[in-house]
Amino acid sequence: MKTRICYQKSVVAGAPEQLSKEIWDSLIDSPEVKNICNRIAALDPTAEDYNDRKQALKRRLPIIIPHAASFRNGKRVSADAIPSGLAMLDVDHVDNPREAYLRLLPEGKSEEWFIENGIYLIAITASGHGLRVIGRRNSLPFREGLGLGSLESIEAAQLRMATVLNITEYDAVTKDLARASYVVPRDYILWIYEAGLLYMPEHVSTDAWTNIPLALPPHTPEERSGQDSPNSPEYRGIPYANIVNQLMLSIGAAEGAVQGERNTVYFSLANYMRYICDFNASLLFQILPDFGLTEQERRQVISSAIGRPRKSQIPMVLQSAIAICEKEAHLDEQSPLEKSTALPLPELPRLLKLVCRRLPEDYRAAMIIASLPVLGTLATRIRFEYLDRQEQSLSFFSCITAPAASGKSFIRKPLDLLLTPINEQDAIEREKEQAYKEKLRASKNSKNQPEDPHACPRNNGVAISIAKLLQLLTYAEGKHLIGIGEEMDTLVKSERAGVWSQKSDIYRLAFDNAEYGQAYMSDSSFNAHIKVYYNLLLTGTPNSMKRFFKDLENGLATRVCFAQLPDTSFTEIPVFAPYTEAERAEIIRWARRLDAEQGTLVCPQLNTVIANWLEQKRQQAMEADSHAMDTLRRRAGVMGFRAGMLCYLLENRKFTKTVASFAEWVAEYVFRNQMELWGEQMEQELSGALEVLSGERGSAASLLALLPAEFTTADLIKLRARKGQSVKNNAICMVLNRWKTNNKITKINESTWKKL
Repeated sequence: MKTRICYQKSVVAGAPEQLSKEIWDSLIDSPEVKNICNRIAALDPTAEDYNDRKQALKRRLPIIIPHAASFRNGKRVSADAIPSGLAMLDVDHVDNPREAYLRLLPEGKSEEWFIENGIYLIAITASGHGLRVIGRRNSLPFREGLGLGSLESIEAAQLRMATVLNITEYDAVTKDLARASYVVPRDYILWIYEAGLLYMPEHVSTDAWTNIPLALPPHTPEERSGQDSPNSPEYRGIPYANIVNQLMLSIGAAEGAVQGERNTVYFSLANYMRYICDFNASLLFQILPDFGLTEQERRQVISSAIGRPRKSQIPMVLQSAIAICEKEAHLDEQSPLEKSTALPLPELPRLLKLVCRRLPEDYRAAMIIASLPVLGTLATRIRFEYLDRQEQSLSFFSCITAPAASGKSFIRKPLDLLLTPINEQDAIEREKEQAYKEKLRASKNSKNQPEDPHACPRNNGVAISIAKLLQLLTYAEGKHLIGIGEEMDTLVKSERAGVWSQKSDIYRLAFDNAEYGQAYMSDSSFNAHIKVYYNLLLTGTPNSMKRFFKDLENGLATRVCFAQLPDTSFTEIPVFAPYTEAERAEIIRWARRLDAEQGTLVCPQLNTVIANWLEQKRQQAMEADSHAMDTLRRRAGVMGFRAGMLCYLLENRKFTKTVASFAEWVAEYVFRNQMELWGEQMEQELSGALEVLSGERGSAASLLALLPAEFTTADLIKLRARKGQSVKNNAICMVLNRWKTNNKITKINESTWKKL
């Protein structure tokens, strides 16, 4: 059966796609959707910034588009929509939606009554204080000018549904064919008839619905002539509806206007749009959504807006909206941030050459990243100072992601060889631990208890309790423990078990070897206050990674070296050739050598390499006005420096070109992967740039380099719009001021700038 409606990954990102039963289930069962709605529910409605915070969270939710079966040009624009035959009804300001739902069903009726009356979905809205109803638009008999198969209007369907459900007040503005509905978790859904909601009736063809007018014809000859004018449908090739939709995003009315603010929102739109409608009242009346206002109210508002004093230039807010709508126009100079896969491998030290020698080329970068926590754990007695003069150790967190059955386990054999010294020591420690436990059992009721040997196996996996982890960290006396989890969902399960918040704290502190402690009254719990030396290696699918690193705000994801394996779908099985006996022996010799290393390393040349890399990225972040780049470069620089120190050790404590290139490569590789995975989301959280429209994740090439020698403010707005960055007034002014303060540009006139 043909799917009935569309969905999109968020209200400001992605493109409309068909919503199947499988996708619908994945959306309403998504942990991220559940988490966002829980965070909205936890907001304080009395807080001054409640609406801003609620709106910011809602925009991260996926959306469905109930009124549209598809869009002709692949963009969520009403003018291009093919109707789905459904209508959506919003009921706002409901104190207890679940109780309100119970009152919708007439006494003595079963829920089949909803289907009989064409009601297919009733759900609590994402805000938690409203009801959303979706039902069918009934077919109309033959009408002159419409023909067979025409539908009742969305307004008529809303009124009909409200009448049968005995709803007296509802939001009358949700009639746009491109109108979005935020996806909510399954437990927010109070009633659903999936066959009606998700699938088009077999006897119906949407072709009969595509020519239905979206509104009644204009009343006056003046309005009809305006509609027929060649200038009325679009501005500079852009449909007016697109610009109006973008303006609504810019002025904070993305979901329309609710009762109490409709007049104000309508006035704002008229005030801006008059500049590109030749100050034509008839054209404005035609292109602006009515928000449920009467004809007389709309004409009065338009007259007031046109009569206001006019600026000599198009307002910047409107320029921004137009620029975003022109995102289809290609900028020849644009080059997105390069992906990690485009980064060639550096010259490698002998050990890593051996480790990677038998691997397919596409797997070598991931193998290097996977090796870092193990090599750091081997060289656990090594210390050095970073650029900030703070002491550091070889602490690494790595995460290897790839689709299921793509060969993530390839790391096991090389790492087993590298772990040989640790595993040998752990076998002895576990024997001590077992012997101690047996003595304890034997002397259970004796006054003479055996002495705790402080056994400390260092490779213990990731399924370990907080108390046991603290005990081992204490017994390790400054040596790194290592956790290797080949299935990231193991840690996700521990999160569900309620211990994750503490483990997350420990992991974050381990990145800087900071102190962690706990103290309990109970003698059965382990009390300690120690510096945390802990390395971590995880592998998993992209979905398990998103479940694990779902909260960017806690900072753990920015401390991780990510590597993404290629998708091997429909390809031949990759071949991982076995090491020769000589290679195995040499890898183990290197591991034993690292295990014996100790002392403090000093390499000023490496300081210079990383300082230069950080400065290069700082300039790039500043020119791109990317807060995400600025944050991620700092952590990536630390990881590159540590990797450089490790390479310095492997190069017999000599600074070589290999050390420099390896340190730079790790920093750049980590930075690119983090930008690809988290850049867009982090940009929104750090700078409030919620208008991200670009489909290219982490697109952050230097803005200044892409502008001409002399450029206008409008040029900058258009470029930022193409790159999915905020084009609000304060963001544009901030960028220009930053460039000017850093002597990168100078002002020619009110809206023109020159690069220095």
